[in-house]
Amino acid sequence: MLSNILLLLFYLFAPAGILFICRKIRIFNKIGPVLTLYLLGVIVANIGIFPSESNEHDKLLKFQNSISEVLVPLALPMMLFGCNFKKFSLRKSLGALVIGITSVMIFVMIGYIAFRNNLGEESTIMSAALTGQYLGGAANLAAIKQMLGLSTENFIILSTCNLIVSFFYLMFLMGGGVKLARRIVGTIASQEQAVNIAEYTEENPYKDFGKTENLVQLVKILFASIIVTGISVYIGTLWGNEGNISMIALILSITTISLLLTCWKEVRSWDKSYDSGMYLIYVFCLVMATMADLSSIDWQQSIHVLIFQAIIIFGSLCLTVLMAKLFRIDADTAVITSDTLINSPICVPMIAATMKNKDVIVTGITNGLAGYAIGNYIGFLMFNLLNHF
Repeated sequence: MLSNILLLLFYLFAPAGILFICRKIRIFNKIGPVLTLYLLGVIVANIGIFPSESNEHDKLLKFQNSISEVLVPLALPMMLFGCNFKKFSLRKSLGALVIGITSVMIFVMIGYIAFRNNLGEESTIMSAALTGQYLGGAANLAAIKQMLGLSTENFIILSTCNLIVSFFYLMFLMGGGVKLARRIVGTIASQEQAVNIAEYTEENPYKDFGKTENLVQLVKILFASIIVTGISVYIGTLWGNEGNISMIALILSITTISLLLTCWKEVRSWDKSYDSGMYLIYVFCLVMATMADLSSIDWQQSIHVLIFQAIIIFGSLCLTVLMAKLFRIDADTAVITSDTLINSPICVPMIAATMKNKDVIVTGITNGLAGYAIGNYIGFLMFNLLNHF
């Protein structure tokens, strides 16, 4: 009991420490909190402090699984409460979003056909999970993992390889990819202008969580998330077999109910909801990493996963730019949409600064939230589609 309490406290507070370290130490800031948490978790899991006896190890895994199964359903509503589609520009933003989604789906299918024999028994689930990942982010990958039953080992492989490929993707965009896209498409959104990143990103979004008004808001967010999750669990039970919860019904119900709640003005005013949900995702990443047994991972398979993800990321970027030229969507809108789908809205201001184009920030963030909202649906659709190949 005491060991479980200590482990739970480690899971809850270690991400805060990692976020602090990432702000203070440049190398960790470049690596990012997600990869740093994965590294920490893998190290903790493989240095011999966890019990190796079969019975004790099984109890530990059961405890870790219980935590992970709670975190994602609670985090999903929090991250969706901030969605506001009233700012959507149907002419450019929605057009770029459709092109970006289509490009990701096409290259997931191409990669799946090329690598399914090298990815193992879970190749279809992995492809569906990557579809969700590259439309919404880590939360969608985590949700589809639970929805379709992706193994922890493959989840770690997908997450780690994604961070490697995404790093080179960002370096490409900032090192000349934006200029190349503009040359291909031939248009930009507006006259170039300097962007002050500090206006659009908060160095430490958690620094004022201790204020009274924010604590009240956090209680409301948590209460609403518990209600949404409770209703969704009930729906999942109705759709499950022999009293078991249907994870597909659970995740899709959470997504749908949360989006409906965004019509409520007060819910949209909860500016701490996304960061609250993201913190739970950080905790989830740490939990999953501490479940990784490096001796059981097929490293030869990881090479194939790395190439598979590179095909999806860079292939979808190229196709998005080419289709933008065809449908007369400016290069900046196309690139920022590809970036926000692949890397989440967090990276939007960084690429906007590279573009020196302030106007694409709203489009990027909005398309990123939209991609996050539909990532679970399209990931599940991809799973069923690939099962027919």
